[in-house]
Order: sequence, then structure tokens, then C-alpha cells
Amino acid sequence: MGEGVITRAPHTISSLGLGSCVAVILYDTQQRIGGMAHIMLPDSGSLNGSQPSYKCADTAIVTLIQGLLDRGAARRYLVAKIAGGARMFANYGKLDNGIGAQNIMTIKRIMKAERIRLIGQDTGGHHGRSIQFHLDSGKVLVTAIGKQTKEI
Repeated sequence: MGEGVITRAPHTISSLGLGSCVAVILYDTQQRIGGMAHIMLPDSGSLNGSQPSYKCADTAIVTLIQGLLDRGAARRYLVAKIAGGARMFANYGKLDNGIGAQNIMTIKRIMKAERIRLIGQDTGGHHGRSIQFHLDSGKVLVTAIGKQTKEI
């Protein structure tokens, strides 16, 4: 949780046990360079000065974009996929949408502001997920207990 990685094909990046956290995947479809952040919180304002980089949506996405550009990606070819953001505890915070929904909403807002197209997602619900991001093809496979593997 709260970690990120940037690499290129033919590698595969995995993230296990996504609950309310959201995995954000950015991918340059031409250079086959990609990155993933395992985001825990919507914004870094709640961290009181600690180093947020990949922990929070507002800093993780900026960090991923810059890292990809530094390694030769072109912004015009970047696309995004997201997975996670579940509401793991149905009775927690009945008056709001929960941290998972807040993460999803913030990530989508940032992607729109950064003009990065969101081309795939598997979000929400009440179940955890694990994902594999295959940089050779750009495919993201999502698995969850009791559900069929889904490609986004």
C-alpha cells in the first residue's frame, strides 16, 4: 500500500489485496512504458507533512506522470485504468460514501484535469481485488474471490 512503480514491457506489475485502496495504472500505448500506484487516500492534506508521494491520489498521479515522461513516455499516448475503491465495511460511515468512493471520485477528477483518458475500470462494490498489469499488451487482469477474472 502506498507504493508505486514505473517500468516497461515485457514486465508485469501486480497489486494484491485492494480494498478501499485504488490501483491507478498509467500506460503509454506506443512506448509500452507504464506505471502503477496503490493509492490509499484521496488527498495528501490529511497527512500532516509526511511524505505522501504514492499514498494519495493528488500526489501519486503527478508522480506517475512525471516518472513516465522522464523515461520517454509521451503524454499524448498516456491512458489510464483503475481498480479497487470498494466499500469494505457496509456499516462504516453510513452518512458518506466511504474512502473507496472518495478515492475513485478524486482520481477521476484528476485524470480529467490532466487530460488522461480513463479507458478501463473495475471499481466499487464490497469485495477486494488483486490485479496484474501486463506491459507487453497493456492488459489489466482483475481477480476477486468468488468472481471470474475480468480484463479491463
